[in-house]
Amino acid sequence: MKKLIIPLAISSLLLLTSLQKLNAQVNLETVTIRGDATKAIITEKVSNSFSSLFKDAKEPQWLVVNKRYVVNFILDDQRNKAVFTKNGELVYHLSYGTEKNVPDQILKKIQSEYEGYTLGSAIKVTTKEKMLWMLNLENSKQILIIRATEEEMGVIDRIKKS
Repeated sequence: MKKLIIPLAISSLLLLTSLQKLNAQVNLETVTIRGDATKAIITEKVSNSFSSLFKDAKEPQWLVVNKRYVVNFILDDQRNKAVFTKNGELVYHLSYGTEKNVPDQILKKIQSEYEGYTLGSAIKVTTKEKMLWMLNLENSKQILIIRATEEEMGVIDRIKKS
């Protein structure tokens, strides 16, 4: 269940970003995330882990959510979010970008498989086990939410424009 929450949250973020550009009214199902977010004083282990992984990070803002440390920060002129355990272990890292941040190999796949679509937002998701991209593609008729790795690519959701 926990493995499904991250892709669902990322898909929702991409969807909301695309829908802001539309002049259409879309009713979305209400999503409730349980947990109180409070500003945090982080542990030394978390601080050391963050500093070693994101040396050039700027403007870190820490929160505690469900006993995990969440940090929003800027790195290489991009918005980022990382989640750490209390022992300083990175759970996942999100890097919010655009087409210029997506690897060429994935861009070539998109251009060949989704001709006529433009790439809007892109979120790079990194965990200990893997790295993938959540991409927002759109044309005049629909928006596609794509999950892509260097090896495979697939549509997670389709949203018709009205």
